[in-house]
Amino acid sequence: MLETCPRCSARLGKLLSSGRQVCSACGWSTVVIERSPPPSTMGLPLLLNQIGRLIQRFFQYLGVQLQLLWRSLSSRLQQQQPRRNLWESLVTKLRRLEEKIPTGDPSKEWLTSEEAFQLLGGDLANPQSKVSTLDGKRRIGLSAFRRLVNTAEYADFGFQYSSERRLKNLPYLRRLPRQP
Repeated sequence: MLETCPRCSARLGKLLSSGRQVCSACGWSTVVIERSPPPSTMGLPLLLNQIGRLIQRFFQYLGVQLQLLWRSLSSRLQQQQPRRNLWESLVTKLRRLEEKIPTGDPSKEWLTSEEAFQLLGGDLANPQSKVSTLDGKRRIGLSAFRRLVNTAEYADFGFQYSSERRLKNLPYLRRLPRQP
């Protein structure tokens, strides 16, 4: 007499009156039910059945191999994608750096608001320092100079203003040519 079911390992109950054991979980029984063999157990039908199963397994195997190949190719492409993104980011950084390089003529060089303030004679270390317009009618400090956004206001101080460069966070002021 068995204590556990050999199929599902559930605990078996007491013997039935017929003398057999039955598992209440999966239905296993100690009595072996004989099944009649399939009609095509011999000859040509058996051979054709085996060849059909062989062909079916071959195509299943081929399908699995193609899936593995596809996954490996897609993972390689995903690994190469960050390299492209890295390359593109390096190119854009290089362009930005090239835009910041002075072109040779200091009068045409783009300046930050702090550099322009110093060029006008202001002192960045002194919060009381002020600069005046070219005609001397207006005096402002560094914080007010940074807040200027009008082209005419910067022109009063002798600078050309580029709003596009300011939006790109690049130096946006340069000296206007001197008037005779």
